[in-house]
Formats: sequence, C-alpha cells, structure tokens
Amino acid sequence: MLQGVVNWIDTLSVHATIRDAGWVVPAVQSIHIACVALVFTGALIVALRGLELAGGHWSLARWSRYFHGSTMAALWVLLATGLVMIVAEPERELMNWIFRTKMLLVVVTLLITIALGRRLRQRGADRPAGGGVRLVALLVVLLWIGVAMAGRWIAYAG
Repeated sequence: MLQGVVNWIDTLSVHATIRDAGWVVPAVQSIHIACVALVFTGALIVALRGLELAGGHWSLARWSRYFHGSTMAALWVLLATGLVMIVAEPERELMNWIFRTKMLLVVVTLLITIALGRRLRQRGADRPAGGGVRLVALLVVLLWIGVAMAGRWIAYAG
C-alpha cells in the first residue's frame, strides 16, 4: 500500500522540483528541527515545573497556557515541513520502519500532551501538581525525546 503512495508521489512534478532544488530539503529540515526544539522546550519546561524543579514563580497551569499557542503553531509548521520532506524523498520516509515508528510516537505523544494540557489549564492557579500529573509530564518529555531520536535515526537506518 505505501509503495503505491511512494510511486504516486514520484510521478508528481512538485516531487521533482523539490528533489532537484538542492537548497529546499536542507532549509525545510532546519525549520523542522527548530520547531521540534520549540515543542520540546515547552514540554520540558512544563514537565520541570510539574516536577517542581523549575519555574516555581508561575503555576503549572500558567506555564501550560503560556506555551499552548507557540506549541500549536510549531506543530502546524512541523506538519507542513514534514509533508514537504515526504514529497521530496517518499521512499526514504514512507518505506522506513523508523519513520513509521516516529509517526506512531508523535500521535501517542500528542494525545497525551493534549490531555495533560487540558487538565493543567482547568486546574486552579495555585493548585500543586499531583503525582499523576508529574508522572505524565515526565512521560511526555521522554516521548518527545523518543520522537526527536527517531527523527534523527531515519537518516541513518531503515
């Protein structure tokens, strides 16, 4: 099934245009990596606050609200840049088990992050994080690390 998608993308003129322009893929990858860093930074700060290791001058709910907008914007940019990279090199991405694992991790991590963010935004501003929130915050950071590692691993294995 995926091979059919790869074959179809290979027939698109936009595929050849992106592939043949030597600057497009490195530029898009740079933007993609910067957005991964932005998403990870927000997740890390919220997790560190949840673990009471940093950011104590703001509540956990306030940190979550603070990063919500920039994280959502970065996620949309990640989707767009990811699609460009797939169109540029469909075989490298879609036929690679590491890429598919990364996409599964992204979906799971986003669902957990969204649930955590909703819970944090509903909490009282001065309410301390409970053990469950702390555990989930730590899990989100570990999952985003896994996403980033899988993203880098795509280039070297498959």
